[in-house]
Amino acid sequence: MNNKLRLAQASLIAALGILLCLITAYVPILSILSIAVPVPYAIIATLTDNKYSILSLIATFFILMFTVNPLYSVSVCIMSIVPGIFIGSALRNNKKEGFNKFEPIYIGTIITMICVIVFFFIGNIVFKTNILEDFMNLVKESVNIQITIMENTGIDLKEGFKALDIVNYINNMLPTMLFLQGMIVAFIIYSLEIFILKRVRIVNLELPKLLDFYLPGNAISVLFTLYIFVLFMDLINLNLHTDLIMMNLQLVFNFMFMLQGIAVSIYFFKKWIRSGSLKMIFMSALTLSIFGFMGISFVGMLDSIIDFRRVRSYKST
Repeated sequence: MNNKLRLAQASLIAALGILLCLITAYVPILSILSIAVPVPYAIIATLTDNKYSILSLIATFFILMFTVNPLYSVSVCIMSIVPGIFIGSALRNNKKEGFNKFEPIYIGTIITMICVIVFFFIGNIVFKTNILEDFMNLVKESVNIQITIMENTGIDLKEGFKALDIVNYINNMLPTMLFLQGMIVAFIIYSLEIFILKRVRIVNLELPKLLDFYLPGNAISVLFTLYIFVLFMDLINLNLHTDLIMMNLQLVFNFMFMLQGIAVSIYFFKKWIRSGSLKMIFMSALTLSIFGFMGISFVGMLDSIIDFRRVRSYKST
C-alpha cells in the first residue's frame, strides 16, 4: 500500500475515532462507548505504520483540545489512544502464524499502567488535579454511604470496624488493581480490533482463548529479578514501602500463574478425555480441589519453567 492510500485510510479511521471521542464527551448517556475509543487507533497502527499512528494521535489531540477542553484531550490521548496504538503495533509486528496471541495484551497492559502513572503526574503538575486523592475520596465517600445504609437496615457491623480500614486496604492494593484494570482494558481493545478486522476481512485472526494463554519470556526469572531488586531497595533503606511492593508483586504473579495453570489444566483434561485416561482426570481433579487456587498457580509456575504444552518453540524470549 502506497503512502497516499495509507494517509487516506488513516485519516478516515482517525475521523471516526475523533467522532467517537466527541460523542462520549458531549452525550453522557453514551459515555460507555469510551471503552471503544482506542480501537480505531489500534486499527490504524495495525494497517499502516508508526508515522500515521503518531499523526492521528496529534490530530486528535489538537481537535479535542479546541472542541472540548485541554484536560479531556490529554486524558483521552494518554489513557486511551496511546495504549490502542501500542496494541495495534504489536499486532502488526506479530501477524505471523503461531505467534503468542496474548502478546498485544501483555504490551497493552504494561503501556496502560505507564500511561495512568504519566497522566497522574501531568494532572498533578500541569492541571493541579490530584487524581489519586480524588479517587480515594470517592472511595471513602462510597464506603461511608454503604456503611450508613447497612446500619439503617439493622445490619450489625463488626466491633471496631472502620471505613478507613477499607480505604487503606484499597490504597495498598492500587498497583494490583491498576494491573488488572490494564489487562481488562487491553483485552477489550484487542478483542474489538480483531472482531472488526475480521468483519471487514482485512486480517483473519482468531480471538485469544484461555487455552492458549502463556506468559512471554521467562516469567520466573523476571519475578526473581524483581524480588532481588525490591530486597536491595529495602537493604539500602530507600523507604519505598517495600512490603507493599512485595505484596502487590506476589498478587500479580499469582494471578498470572493461576491463569496459566488453568490453561494447562484445560489442555491436559481435554487430552485425557480424548484418550480416555479417567484415572489421570480423577487424580488431577482431586489434587487441584485439595490445593485450590494456590495449587493451580503452582502448576502455572511449573509450566513457565518446564513448558508442559511445548509452546516455547515460538515463545517470546
